[in-house]
Amino acid sequence: MTVFQNVQKGLIPARLTVADVYALQEAGVISEGENFELIEGEIVPMAAAKFSHHEWMKSRLNEALVLAKPADTALFVEPSVALSEITFVEPDIAIWPRTIESQEVRGPDLLLVIEVAVSSIGYDLRVKARLYAEACVREYWVVDAVRKTIRVHRDPVEGAYCDVREYEAHDTVSAMLPSIAIRLDTLD
Repeated sequence: MTVFQNVQKGLIPARLTVADVYALQEAGVISEGENFELIEGEIVPMAAAKFSHHEWMKSRLNEALVLAKPADTALFVEPSVALSEITFVEPDIAIWPRTIESQEVRGPDLLLVIEVAVSSIGYDLRVKARLYAEACVREYWVVDAVRKTIRVHRDPVEGAYCDVREYEAHDTVSAMLPSIAIRLDTLD
């Protein structure tokens, strides 16, 4: 039975905390393979099947970032990241200092978060941008896998990013992390 079926049957509360989710996973009530995020206490389903544009772009970004990232950082693909006591997300790619365990990472620890979007662009630009800004994630990119653009969000202040810019495929996008620079039109 899925987490959503358990919620519908009243076996799992409709509103949870991140600690509840981890406890339910440890008890075997929620399997690790379930595709959902916890947004402000509410379970939000994630697509089980990804579009080919999404997977192609995520794969190419992953390859480029692994080669470019500083040695003292680690790159994670679809990690579970707790942004608050009632919100955890699974960004497509996240980079943080290699000394921090995944269940211990919080917003300010995240050096770069990337969401690759095909059908989720509106959600990533509105809901996720607000959540990441509230959690003080210093740099958040939304990569439109179809249009091949990157919307870069920086300088979170009071739940909003003060610096938001969009780059085309032929533009070089430099991350705040040293050594990371991406041009979407060169990813093959």
